[in-house]
Amino acid sequence: MNDLPETSATDRRIRQRRNFQHMLRPRSIAYIGGRGLADAMDYARELGFTGEMWTVHPSYEEIGGVRCVPTVADLPGVPDTAWIAVSTERSVDIVRELAAIGAPSAVCYAAGFSEMGDGGLERELIAAAGDMALLGPNCMGMINFLDGIAVTVGDHGVLRPERGIACIAQSGTIVGNMVMSERSLPVSHMLSMGNQSVLDIADGIDAVTDDPRVTAIMLYIEGLKDAEAFARASARAFAAGKPIIVLKAGVSEAGRQIALSHTGSLAGTPELYEALFERLGIISVATFPELLEMAKLLSVGEIPQGNRVMIETCSGTDSGYCADLADRFGVALPQPDEAVKAELRKVLPAIATAMNPLDVTMAQWADREAQATSLITLLQQPADAAALVINYPANGGGETYDPAIEAMLDVRQATGLPCYVITNLPEGAPRPMRELLLAHGIVPLQGMEDAFSCLGRAARYVARRRELEAAGGPEQRIVGAGELQGGTLLDESASKAALAAFGVAVPAARLVQGAEAAVSAADTLGYPVVVKGHGSTLAHKSELGAVAVNLRDAAAVRAAATTMAAIPGVEGLLVEAMVGDAVAEMIVGIKRDPALGLALVIGSGGILTELLADSVNLILPASEADVRRAIGRLRGHALLAGFRGRPAGDIDALVATASAIAAYAQAHAGTLMELDVNPVLVREEGKGAVAVDALIRLGTPTL
Repeated sequence: MNDLPETSATDRRIRQRRNFQHMLRPRSIAYIGGRGLADAMDYARELGFTGEMWTVHPSYEEIGGVRCVPTVADLPGVPDTAWIAVSTERSVDIVRELAAIGAPSAVCYAAGFSEMGDGGLERELIAAAGDMALLGPNCMGMINFLDGIAVTVGDHGVLRPERGIACIAQSGTIVGNMVMSERSLPVSHMLSMGNQSVLDIADGIDAVTDDPRVTAIMLYIEGLKDAEAFARASARAFAAGKPIIVLKAGVSEAGRQIALSHTGSLAGTPELYEALFERLGIISVATFPELLEMAKLLSVGEIPQGNRVMIETCSGTDSGYCADLADRFGVALPQPDEAVKAELRKVLPAIATAMNPLDVTMAQWADREAQATSLITLLQQPADAAALVINYPANGGGETYDPAIEAMLDVRQATGLPCYVITNLPEGAPRPMRELLLAHGIVPLQGMEDAFSCLGRAARYVARRRELEAAGGPEQRIVGAGELQGGTLLDESASKAALAAFGVAVPAARLVQGAEAAVSAADTLGYPVVVKGHGSTLAHKSELGAVAVNLRDAAAVRAAATTMAAIPGVEGLLVEAMVGDAVAEMIVGIKRDPALGLALVIGSGGILTELLADSVNLILPASEADVRRAIGRLRGHALLAGFRGRPAGDIDALVATASAIAAYAQAHAGTLMELDVNPVLVREEGKGAVAVDALIRLGTPTL
């Protein structure tokens, strides 16, 4: 179990996770509902369940060949788990009755709880469950294919791999589609979490992590109920060497609304979910085909340790498209050096060109030995993986296509590298071909676009994993941030003072009333100066004309101050020393998400903020190393590094500034609603970084 703080809620979660194991490997199952239970019982038997089956119905004599008892209290014993397929309201009563006899786990099939807005009924369900490991409601149940256990509705096949990928999703249909796909994906478990009223995705991850037969975990997430529990469970999976692949739903506003109505999940801020996945070393994908292909790649365990891939084709078109896709998805195509080219010319047809991708032409296509020799020769150039691009006919390859496939078996044996057969189209990999390749440790990737996407993601996963391992593993803590209401805007002077107390450098300044006082302040500070309108309601001063920069004499200050004093909302004037030697303007801010807590945002600032949309999000807490790495990912990093001979910026000072802002946010997590520092002026290397504008809004926690 996880090392969790000792609280009553934590103790209950530990007991629920322990009870979840009874569902994964039950010796007895109670079925509660109507005639439809027979299908669930038949499927459980077909998959391999040989334990006790009991049925509950107040009036039926039998269901599925098993004599019914009228109530849960009349069961002949305490079931390890139960399948509850009754009405929404009756489900709460049944859960309560099962808990009363000590049943450790159950699946609640019914919908109509929080996804329909009935939070009260779902709270009753949670209270009724107590320590019970309850899956659902509004879910399709659970299948443990490895051990032949099904507590679910419908038929999801009877393939039982010796090892495979655990599939965990809130949706029932989605997990069913994954299991039944034509992708030769070995699925170890299917967990449909539904509304996550008791057990959530974190519990699902935790439940399968300790099983050595589970090679990886794939997730379909609409929303997380407990981000910190998810982080802890994901970190355990990381430590156990089990990669996690995720597809996050609800990235559009319409998608977020549908997620709320589907499983009652708040979908959260999409970019912050991506930041969370990045922090935890989770592979995030954009489509279902990518999810399946990535899972298949990981299930075989043949992950390329870098992004260098050598590719063989029989078509100039395929080779050209491979080059395009490699560039799009971050896959490197190393070109052979002169020595390797010379060796290639000895084995290639005269019309072929010695390059990568290697088009061996149709002249060599039906020759297994020649094709294998060509690719093995190309692989004298260092690479991380080898691939063949081919669309295999549905009715069999015969003398033309089979030699190409068989040649890859030889390449795999000769090189020991991860090997892939990439089909042009998803349907270009019929089952016999897939099974042959998988039996020899070669991964059939279906569809060129998804294949290259997965190869690029796999290489980045390996690099990220190394970074996290060097840091001692993923950061598991989340800075909680509940809902806030109201909102009090601190004026600029108060905002800067609050940040300065945490180590953020701000310009020397004077807060004054009237034009003559502004001139006096400017004389004291020294020219040039900046004059700003100041007030508790001025959130966006530039748009109001309440900012004047680079004022070089008293006349300019007097004129600007006089104009600003007439602007509605201006209560005073802020005169600041001008910072005129900035190498780059950056923005640093804080986002608040009820599900994921606080996040630090770093991006290109000033006028580039909206023009480039160049920013990186970091879930807090974040280390200085995390902040430095995030800055390095920005397109604006080129300015900081010394663009086209310009001086390099003080990146150390920017890291320190962002870290200080994060420290302020964490200290005020209970009330911080909004924080925006734009711009942070980064001066030349060694000269520091200065926050020249700041906005802080504080709220009140909701009850």
